Amino acid sequence: MKTILIFLFTTICSISYAQEKKQSSEPQYFLVHYTTGEAWNHSKPTHEQAFFREHSQHLSELRKKQIILIGGRFSDTGMLILKADHETAASELIHADAAIIHKTFKTEIAPFDPFNGG
Repeated sequence: MKTILIFLFTTICSISYAQEKKQSSEPQYFLVHYTTGEAWNHSKPTHEQAFFREHSQHLSELRKKQIILIGGRFSDTGMLILKADHETAASELIHADAAIIHKTFKTEIAPFDPFNGG
């Protein structure tokens, strides 16, 4: 009887550990909110802003790699949802953008936990 209990305990612990490990290795989702930065030129339209072409190319690459799930503009801001292993990785992806580096845009990044798969 003791052997059976030890076996069951070990099996349950192993399954629990494997599930936790699987969950922690799954990508997380992050919401990125874009606003105009210090270098934004209010006399020019969006597509004529400094580093806008590079910004578009950067986002295009992230879409091709299926890192960006959805994105769009609203009012004078933008938003996207991306997946990454952790928040630092998400930040590194976003801050590799020339428009962020040169302050055409600024961003806020926050964890995003969808409750409806839509």
